[in-house]
Formats: sequence, structure tokens, C-alpha cells
Amino acid sequence: MQFCPAAALDSYGGIGCVFVVYGIMARLRKILDITYEILSTAVITIGVILVIIYLCGIRLYHVRSGSMGELLPVGCVCFVSTYSKYDSVEVGDVISFKADDDMFVTHRAVRITPEGITTKGDENNTEDPDAVTKDNYIGKTVFALPYIGRLLGFFHALSGRITLAASIAFLLILGRLYRGRDKENAGTDSA
Repeated sequence: MQFCPAAALDSYGGIGCVFVVYGIMARLRKILDITYEILSTAVITIGVILVIIYLCGIRLYHVRSGSMGELLPVGCVCFVSTYSKYDSVEVGDVISFKADDDMFVTHRAVRITPEGITTKGDENNTEDPDAVTKDNYIGKTVFALPYIGRLLGFFHALSGRITLAASIAFLLILGRLYRGRDKENAGTDSA
């Protein structure tokens, strides 16, 4: 016979232990239900916000160098409006452009000439070597959020992808448990 503290106190031969375990399980299920509701609401909300931002022509870029200093620190995400026209760029605007096939740069416009827009990082000593043209121009930086880029960078690494996959699996399992509980409650309510 196993020892159960609640069973030692009741005179019904261990039935109290069952009620204690049931109570703990009920609280744990309630915690899991609340966790599932919060996480699923957060994921859906973030998804809707990102879709709206994308439809508004805003693209997110992760800042990986300190060339823009405190304005766009390493690890932030800058929000770039692709609807801002190349011809509307003025000296002092922070713009994003494609430097190579796989490299995007966000620097300040320092000079506008017929050949293109000359840019420079705020912390750099020299101007960028190639002028930005209509062909490689992406848009103007609207605003930036610090530290979010570090989170995005984490999810690009293998450990981040494993964490993301485990989190999705956890949410799916919680969802199944949550739906199962609703079906149980519906069955007992109608009886």
C-alpha cells in the first residue's frame, strides 16, 4: 500500500487521496487552458498585425550591423514602407535598398544626384560606394523596434527552429486537450 498524506487523515481508507489528486489535476488543467488561450490569442493577434502591416506595404528588416548607431541599433527590426516613392526621398531620410542579391542595407540619404541617391551609415566614416537607383531602392524606414530582431535571429538558428517546432507542437496538443474538455462538458451538460 502506498502512503498518501490525505489518506492518512481521512477515515475512508484513501479516498481523500483521490480527491487531492483530482483537485491538483483540475488546477493543472485550468492552468493549461488559460495558457493555451493566452498563447493562441497572442499568436493570432501577432499574425493579423503582420498581415495588415504587409498589406500596407511595410516590410520588416533585421538590423545586423551598427552602421546606423543608436537610431537603428543591432538587433532591432526596422519597418520599411515600400509605398514611399523613390522620387520623394530627401536628404536625411533613412532608406533601405538592395546592395547585392542577398544583402539589404538601411542607411541615411546624404546626397541626391541625377545618377542616384548617395547613402551613408550614421556611424560610418565614408559614404557607400554605389548610388541607390530606382532599380535597387526598397523604401523609407518608417520606425524601428529594438530587440525584436534578436528574436527573429534566434528563430533563424537551428535551436530557434527546434524551439518554434516544439512550441507549435505544445500548442496543438493543448488545443486537442482543450477541445476534448469542451466535448466532455457538452456531453455532461446535455445529460
